[in-house]
Amino acid sequence: MKITVIGSGVIGLTTAIALQEAGHEVEILTKNLPMETTSAVAGAIWMPFHVEPLEKVNQWSRASYNVFEVMSADASSGVHLVDFLVLDNQHDFPNWTAAMPEGRMRRATASELPTGYEHGFIAEVPMIETPIYLPFLQNKFQDNGGKLTVCEVKNLTEMAAKADWLVNCTGLDAGKLVGDKDVFPIRGQVLRVENQPSVPYLADDEGPNALAYIFPRKDCTVLGGTAQMTIDDESPNEEDTLGILRRCSNLVPALATAVVKSVSVGLRPGRTTIRLEREPATNIIHNYGHGGGGYTVSWGCAFEVVENLRV
Repeated sequence: MKITVIGSGVIGLTTAIALQEAGHEVEILTKNLPMETTSAVAGAIWMPFHVEPLEKVNQWSRASYNVFEVMSADASSGVHLVDFLVLDNQHDFPNWTAAMPEGRMRRATASELPTGYEHGFIAEVPMIETPIYLPFLQNKFQDNGGKLTVCEVKNLTEMAAKADWLVNCTGLDAGKLVGDKDVFPIRGQVLRVENQPSVPYLADDEGPNALAYIFPRKDCTVLGGTAQMTIDDESPNEEDTLGILRRCSNLVPALATAVVKSVSVGLRPGRTTIRLEREPATNIIHNYGHGGGGYTVSWGCAFEVVENLRV
């Protein structure tokens, strides 16, 4: 079938490729190229970050994990498996860890925890380097015969009339495009600093230095972050920059002298729950509202879009 995907962030690209691999002819229409989307700003480590519904998110996350694990064998993908130290203020593992393959997680020892922390766990998870991965997906889509057109879609119904199916992967723009009042921005600011030796992959989501995360990459180390609900200001904020540096250096003191290369802001597409469904009596499928878990659920959601075509 001829299918149009709207949006070229990680959700749009992944969905388009999954549809191609199911045998369909796919075109992407997008307001911004992949490296100009919010997906390019993301820290992009596998972790279901505050997204619902939990049971479905765990299923989608596990499916994505499996794909990323295979991709990690290909250096050109920008995906590799890392030991990720997740700090926690409770002894029990979080509910989302049910999505982890067995044997990929253990409790952190006292010597592995930063000063002031009593609980944490180390999980082997996919790390996705966005400057490599997004072009990798775009090239894969186009090598498969896909067409990518830069344009702004303002009416889904009109575009749906020109294809067998239309898949809405417009992220935050979906709120206005379909009149969904449950969609809201979650402002995320990140710093890119010069790499330093022996910096771990680490995150504090709910503890005394929340929100803090440290993701070493080939080109830099990403430090974050913020998760400011309903804030749509995309300008870097100096106060946030200083707060990120303070929280991250509390966890890894060597980062106190880190040289900041750049500061970026992205607006995560928040929603009360991810919307992945066929709109009744139409040929439109919605796939948006992934909050901070876009990369983590991307392949699982894409496979479910493919299944929706068969219902």
